[in-house]
Amino acid sequence: MAIDANHSETILVVEDELVVLNLVTDILKSEGYKVITTRNGAEALQAALAHDCPIDLVLTDIVMPGMSGGEMVQQLLLIRPALRVLYMSGYTKYTVLNHGTLESVSSFIWKPFSPESLLAKIRMVLDATTAPV
Repeated sequence: MAIDANHSETILVVEDELVVLNLVTDILKSEGYKVITTRNGAEALQAALAHDCPIDLVLTDIVMPGMSGGEMVQQLLLIRPALRVLYMSGYTKYTVLNHGTLESVSSFIWKPFSPESLLAKIRMVLDATTAPV
C-alpha cells in the first residue's frame, strides 16, 4: 500500500463509525502522516483547539450525529483558516445534498474507497495551490 511513506503532514480525521475511523487511520499512518482521530464534530473542534502544531487537512464524514461535517468545517475554519478539507460519505447524493454540503464542495470522496484512491485524493487536496472548501 505504501506509495510514498515520507509524508509529514498532520490530518484530523472525523468519522463516527469506528471501523472506518480505524481503517483510514491505519492507511494514513502507513504513509507517514500524523493522524488525530475524533468521532464527531465536537471532538474535532476540541482537538483543533488543543493541538499546538499545524493541522494540514481535515478528512471528515459529512453525515454524523449531532453536528454535520459541513457545520463542523465552518467552525474549524474560524480556528484554523488555512486548513484544507476533504469530505467523505457513504450516503446517497440526495442525503448529502440535504446536509447542504455537496453543492459547495470541491474536495469529496465517496465511500467505499480504496487506500490508493484515498491517498491520491488527499495528496491532490494537500498539493492544491488554493485551499478547497
